Amino acid sequence: MLMFRRHLLPWLKVLLCQGLALAIVLALLPMLPEGWRFGPGWVLLFEGALAALIGLVLRLPRIFLPIQLFLPLLVLYSDALPGWAYLVAFLLCLLLYWNSATEQVPLYLTNGRTAAALAALARERGARSLADLGSGLGDVVVRVARACPDVAVAGIETAPLAFALSRLRVALARAGNARIHYRSLWDEDLAAYDLVYCFLSPVPMPRLYEKALREMRPGTLLVSNSFIVPDVAPERVIEVEDGRRTRLHVYRMRG
Repeated sequence: MLMFRRHLLPWLKVLLCQGLALAIVLALLPMLPEGWRFGPGWVLLFEGALAALIGLVLRLPRIFLPIQLFLPLLVLYSDALPGWAYLVAFLLCLLLYWNSATEQVPLYLTNGRTAAALAALARERGARSLADLGSGLGDVVVRVARACPDVAVAGIETAPLAFALSRLRVALARAGNARIHYRSLWDEDLAAYDLVYCFLSPVPMPRLYEKALREMRPGTLLVSNSFIVPDVAPERVIEVEDGRRTRLHVYRMRG
């Protein structure tokens, strides 16, 4: 059931949004004044924008917004696109979802309320350093760095495109206490951090917990978004008041 919610449910929402948008467009077209006629490209672009808006209402992750916007156009003009366009799209996906196949870790994006809850936890525990393992597009790094200027925040990422975009985002944010490192989380020394955050998948959690026990100092925290460590009870669970009812599982390292 959990795997269904994480992987299939967003795509079902995409199809639902597209279906609702198409129904609305088909209902509106006959109502247009006689002189108001648009080409199919403009109609489908409007449908995509409407689907993206419906996706926001349904709290679909924002990474799906460009998919919603351009999916109708892609279906219509698939024969008109040159072959290299599909190669470019494939390479971009490969560079962005670099770890999905090798580490079985999809690109999950942390929302603003969850990042705020993480920042509050860092302040509560007096953390001076925080690492985001698999930092993606840098959302957590930038948000926590802004909320906690006294905390050194590090993002650890190996997907090339995500790394480049997050480095650019940190530079534009001018967050002097934020850094993005191109490094595997398995090569990162966790002893340097008071709080380690991750939003990975069920697959690496047992191995990551063992690594944390070996390297992290007693009393420091490992915080996992949504995914538990099997057979290990967290010290506490923080329930975030967001659309997906995020749960942060907090594990204190024992001495």
